[in-house]
Amino acid sequence: MKNKPVVIVIVVIFIVIMGILGFIALGEQDNSNVGDNNNQQEEVKGNYNIVEAMKHIESTNTVEEINTIIGFESTTDAMIGNDPIWKFDSKNWISFKTSGNDNVTIQATIDKESIKNDNIILPSSSDLQKDLNNGSFTYEELVQKIGGEGTLTSISKGSLSYTWVDKTGQKLGATFNNESGKCTVASYR
Repeated sequence: MKNKPVVIVIVVIFIVIMGILGFIALGEQDNSNVGDNNNQQEEVKGNYNIVEAMKHIESTNTVEEINTIIGFESTTDAMIGNDPIWKFDSKNWISFKTSGNDNVTIQATIDKESIKNDNIILPSSSDLQKDLNNGSFTYEELVQKIGGEGTLTSISKGSLSYTWVDKTGQKLGATFNNESGKCTVASYR
């Protein structure tokens, strides 16, 4: 019975220490997202923000060339895979994926809130399907129809993919064949 108060004191001290450590960890995590919470201008890591970086990358670039273009070294993340990635922040990164006969796809994961455009009007999925079935359309034709440029999100030897996000958060992705210039796939997410 005499040991019971000592055990209670030790448990209370342990809980207080864990609470303090948790509070410190949350504070550091919150500080890393200060720009996100205040909707301030995106801080540029490296030479460009993610949207501008994608405009400077080509499907023939090596990892080393992309390191130079972006302005910082790639890393790997077991949660995403073993492919090289360039993390701009917790919501935006570029991955370098290889498959088969040295086929490379450079894929950008971009926070949709950062590319939302209040001025565009996305077509209905039935209109989009009808256009695809009637000989498809080019990027320029889709830009004219929507009322704004898309954000380049994927680059490969055979195609380029763009994403549009309207004011409601509706997201349209479209892939265009590099040879024909025509849309091959379009989908809402």
